[in-house]
Amino acid sequence: MEKKTKAVKRTDLKQKETYHHSIGQTIRYLSHYMHGYWKDTIITWCAVLIESICEVLVVYFMQDLIDSVQNLGTSNSLNSVYLYAGIMALCALVAVGAGIVAGIFAASASAGFGKNLREAMFVHIQDYSFRNIDKFSTSSIVTRTTTDVTNVQNAVLMIIRAVVRAPFLMIIALIMCFITDWKLAWIFVILIPIVLFALMGLAKVVHPYFVKVFNTYDALNESVEENVDGIRVVKSFNREDDQIHRFKGVSDLIYRCFFRTESIINFNSPIMQGSVYTAELLIAYFASYQIVQHHPVSFDGSVMNVGKLSTLITYIMLIMMSLMLISMVYTMIIVGRNSSERIVEILEEKPEIVSPSEPLMNVPNGEVDFEDVSYAYVKGKPVLNHINVKVPSGATIGILGPTGSSKTTLVSLIARLYDVNEGQVLVGGHNVKDYDLKVLRDAVAVVLQKNTLFTGTIRDNLKWGNENATDEEIQKACDVAQVTPFLKDMPQGLDTQISQGGTNVSGGQKQRLCIARALLKNPKILILDDSTSACDTHTDALIREGLQHERTDVTKFIIAQRVLSVKDCDEIWVMNEGHIVDRGNSETLMKTSQVYRELYESQLGGGDFDASK
Repeated sequence: MEKKTKAVKRTDLKQKETYHHSIGQTIRYLSHYMHGYWKDTIITWCAVLIESICEVLVVYFMQDLIDSVQNLGTSNSLNSVYLYAGIMALCALVAVGAGIVAGIFAASASAGFGKNLREAMFVHIQDYSFRNIDKFSTSSIVTRTTTDVTNVQNAVLMIIRAVVRAPFLMIIALIMCFITDWKLAWIFVILIPIVLFALMGLAKVVHPYFVKVFNTYDALNESVEENVDGIRVVKSFNREDDQIHRFKGVSDLIYRCFFRTESIINFNSPIMQGSVYTAELLIAYFASYQIVQHHPVSFDGSVMNVGKLSTLITYIMLIMMSLMLISMVYTMIIVGRNSSERIVEILEEKPEIVSPSEPLMNVPNGEVDFEDVSYAYVKGKPVLNHINVKVPSGATIGILGPTGSSKTTLVSLIARLYDVNEGQVLVGGHNVKDYDLKVLRDAVAVVLQKNTLFTGTIRDNLKWGNENATDEEIQKACDVAQVTPFLKDMPQGLDTQISQGGTNVSGGQKQRLCIARALLKNPKILILDDSTSACDTHTDALIREGLQHERTDVTKFIIAQRVLSVKDCDEIWVMNEGHIVDRGNSETLMKTSQVYRELYESQLGGGDFDASK
């Protein structure tokens, strides 16, 4: 638990170092995402303005209604009662109608703002490089696109309704107080700044706790994500209690933070109630004194009476209701402030890998050239060191090496999943940085170590490689990748549903489907990163045989742990600690490379027992 708390504090520090916008700048930045919904916002403001005017008019005519009731029995007094009562009823009905309209359009505007914001974040995240993704954890990105957007959306809903209503009601009510009794109106002039100052003080105290809460949410989501994703491992190792304890620790931290913030925010209510009671007592005391003394209280020289006193008390409620509304909006802004900052961080993150301004739109062939290539995930700690090697188009390269020798990192540079720190990678005779990213990645098909299938049918998953693929092309790719044998046993063939994460197919079947998906791209370069590790040797051999005969023009990189998977390649690279320590075909490496020879003899027992033969 202590470790988790320290991690949260480090995250808070990182945010303070990287985020430099004020709340005003953040609001202006996010206001651009109201596009398409400004009409709804303006209609909301107009409706709220009408509603506020009608509320003030109701209070204004209340004084005349009370005076008319007091004068019943005189000429036309009853007509005056009916007139003012009718005017007040009409104003109230208009206020209700305007309030309904304001609610509908405010909901539309805030929901539309949330939609625009989520879409903008999701689209922007698609442009992230792997390094950008590594900067934000997956759980943090999920929290920011869901919980944080919802918080900001709710704040916008409150702001839209209150940005006109609260200040207008307060100002008009204050003016009417001066008109009704300018001496007593000074009570509000003194109370309002005190209340606003108290609210701002609460906001300043609460904000750091909300920063901590939402960063802890990332840790909570990470815990849930890891537990659900690895539930089979959790159960197989009987670690349910450990996972529950871990989740409970993070959940308790969120509870404590929220308890502290809510406890502080709850001071809003007693502050407002105390202000209302104070104003009412002061008004009642001084107004009673003026009624008894018959002192003039307004600019026209009239004296305090029951009608004026009732109106003043009603204005108290209008002013304090406006302050309460401001308090609620300010509370929502406090909640949404950290969320909005976290959202802007996502939107302002610059993708490290982008297409050039005048990109090449065609990859001529699958030739690959690594020229003095070095790469480091962390500055000063290179994982690839000055790689110099050229691969002709159509060649098949096998790559062997211990875990951590940077085999995957090397081939990831070809499709610009990462960019080199030094040197350059050429594809088809051109630097990969000169190509349009989509064009380059369409020419390079990658089957990574971690195979991912998406919810949908097998056909849908295969068409990720080529959405326009015909049934004939799909069948051919399935034949090469050895999908066809197990596809016949599927209840609905290509239309069989794949569950989330591909849990209803085996590891080997998942790998074969991913290879077929890659083949449907008709790539110029095919990268298989340990992509047959879950297949038996017979199936592995059949896949290699299919690739050798069907895709002779494709440059292939095969990363494997089994010598059998690469021994027939045109050239084999043996990697260690970021270097290609040995190169050559299997026969040559048996003579020149001790590492390869030891692997060969330990795995094959000195003999060649390729299951395909």
